[in-house]
Formats: sequence, C-alpha cells, structure tokens
Amino acid sequence: MHTHRTILPARHSMGALLLIVGLLLSTGCSSNPKATEAPSSAAKKYAFWPPYPDEPRIQFLASFKDSGQISERKQNALADIVYGKEQNVDVAVNKPYGVEMWNGRIYICDIRGGGVMVFDLRKKQTRVMGTTGSEILVRPTDIAVADDGTKYVADIGRNLVFVFDPNERFVRTIGMKDFQPAGVAVFKDRLYVSNFVNQRIEIIDRLTGNPIGSIGEKGDEDGKFVRPLGVEVDTEGNLYVTDVIRCKLQKFSPDGTFLLSFGTITNNIGSLVRPKHVAVDHEGLIYIVDSSFQNTQVFSPEGYILTFFGAVGIHPGAMYLPVGVAVHYEDMDLFQQYIHPGFEAKYLILVTNQFTENKVSVYAFGNLRPGVTVEDIRASQADINMGVEDANKVNPRGVGGEVSPDEVPSDLKD
Repeated sequence: MHTHRTILPARHSMGALLLIVGLLLSTGCSSNPKATEAPSSAAKKYAFWPPYPDEPRIQFLASFKDSGQISERKQNALADIVYGKEQNVDVAVNKPYGVEMWNGRIYICDIRGGGVMVFDLRKKQTRVMGTTGSEILVRPTDIAVADDGTKYVADIGRNLVFVFDPNERFVRTIGMKDFQPAGVAVFKDRLYVSNFVNQRIEIIDRLTGNPIGSIGEKGDEDGKFVRPLGVEVDTEGNLYVTDVIRCKLQKFSPDGTFLLSFGTITNNIGSLVRPKHVAVDHEGLIYIVDSSFQNTQVFSPEGYILTFFGAVGIHPGAMYLPVGVAVHYEDMDLFQQYIHPGFEAKYLILVTNQFTENKVSVYAFGNLRPGVTVEDIRASQADINMGVEDANKVNPRGVGGEVSPDEVPSDLKD
C-alpha cells in the first residue's frame, strides 16, 4: 500500500520536521480572489513549511476574513425573489469552526454568526446559508458536501443536521433522540455524524435521513469515545474520528471495525492536546488541527508524525486557535497567483482560526518543480515561527492534567 512513498524516522521536537512524503498528483493554473497576501513585487516573500534548509511541502497562499475581500455586490431583485435575501450580503466571519470547499465556493460554519458563510470565489459573491426561513442555524460546527453538491451542516445548538441542496436552498433537517451533532462526513449514500451527547458516531442514510447504525460507545478503550468531535472518511470508506477529551484519533474500517488509534498528551509534536477537526487526503495523509499547539499536524496513514504547519505569530500563515480543516483538489486556478513560481502545488488545505484576521487560511501541498532547489527559493522565503504554543498556557487543565468526561470545549459553548 502506497509503495511510491518513502518514509523516514520523524524528528519529535520543537524545531522543523521534514515532511518525508512525495506524491504524484495533478496541479492547476490561473486566478484572482482578493485575499490577504504579501505585496506583489520582486521582493515578495512566501511562507513555506518546513522552511529552509528543508525542501518545502506546504505553502501558505492567502487568507480571508470578510465578504469585502470576495464580493462585487450587485443588487439583483430576481435573485432575492428566487433565493431569498441570503444572496449578496456584506458580512464578516465571526467565530469560524468547520470548513469545506466545493465548486469554487468556501463554506465556513460560524458558531457566533449562526450561519454558514459562502465565499463564492468564481462569482465574487458572498452569501450566508441558513439564516432565514422557518428553520435557521444557531451554532453550526461542521459541514460536509456530497459528490452531488448536497450540503450537510451539523448544528450543535439545534441538535439537528441541516440539509441544503446544490443551490444552497434548505431541504430538511435530520434529528433523533439524544442527538448533539458536532461533526459530519459523507461517503456515497452514508452520512457519518459525531454525536457529542451519546459519545458515538451515528450512521445515517443521507438520502432518507433514516438511522442505519452507529460506531463506538462511551469509554476509554480503543473503539470507544468520550467526546468525539471531528469526523472524516477517506477514499476507501475508512472512518477517522478525533476525540477532544481523550486527545486521540481513531480509525475504523467501512464496516466499523477498529483499526488504529494514536495520540498522547505531551508538549512534543506528534502529540494531541486539543484536537479538533480532521481531514484526509487521497493518499491517506491525516491532517489534524490542534488548538493547543496552534497548528495543523500531518500524520502518515499509519499514524506517524510527518510535519506540521502554522504556529502562533504575525507571519503569513500563522494560526490562533485553529479548529477546522479541509482538503480540496479542485479550483487550483483560483489561487495560482499566490503560488511561488518554483513550487508545484498539488492540492489545497483550508484551516479556520477563531481569532486573528486569518479567519480562513488557504495553503497548498506540493513540492519544488523539477530543477528548482531550496537554494533557488531561499531569498524569497518569509521568516516563520517553527515552535509550538506551550500547551500549559493554552490548555487550562495543563498537559497530563485530569479531564472530566463531561467537559465540553469552551469554544462549543459560545
């Protein structure tokens, strides 16, 4: 499995970690969203991870904080009649959580704004989903988009999953007894929902809304959960779940069989202290956002740490209380203008931050183009923070501190 990847021992330290994985994926070309970026000049700086002298694998591209960076607002009475006044509004992202991208649009769950922000980069429009009508969102924490464009939004405030069609029109809600949805993922006709109150993963027929079964139960053993939050499915149908209290990620087969878990509470990279949402790329690389370390860590399919990117600071691509993460393989042309000419971008990684102006940051995974060396791009690399935030400062219980099974992350209470 994945025989073209070479894996070397990872360095579990506060310094730079090499990302020792090479992927042969396709790339894209051209475009222009109006995002936060460095000045366009010969002296333009680019943020890479890992930094020099290691070969970069991840580049920060741009960040968004409000509709003013996206929209060319036009009054359209017909659109208001057909779609409602959720079309074309000027609004800022308040406290983002889950994120997803589809068809040139970035979808951001705003737990303070009470809706899902839609940044339509191709049409240069901003919309807000789920804020009008008889059924409105209160505290959306995650969103998943099916291949047909249907959107599923977990609302931990309403204890419902909201369903929207490809045109972002409300369709229905999905609910059940003792249901507190925190994370959602879609695979074919199945909808996976992390149930915060019953401490398990609910399996639902996404077309009918009927329950099919569940995975896990309350407990500290493998295959069990305390507070399951992030949920993701890979291309083979394997399920990945982050447990924000147990500080672990667990992987299950499509039939619900437990496969592996990893995560320990320490100050070292490769540990998990406040894991939030999770994403998995087409090759099985696992991206986990950690709000304590203030970064996103990248693990091999076997659970070995490969690298991380982000960290607190004022440098491009810095993170502050990151929560959501998503991987997106299309729409590369929309970000071509931000990509270093010597860097071959393969796919996009989106991360949400609850604070700072980098509410939604976009990165690219890739490698240097043939013939380009680290020395060639050294002068254009921005200075970045390669440390991690002290988990004792960010995590009030401290590393290794006692955890109440009933504890709910404060950012979900807001």
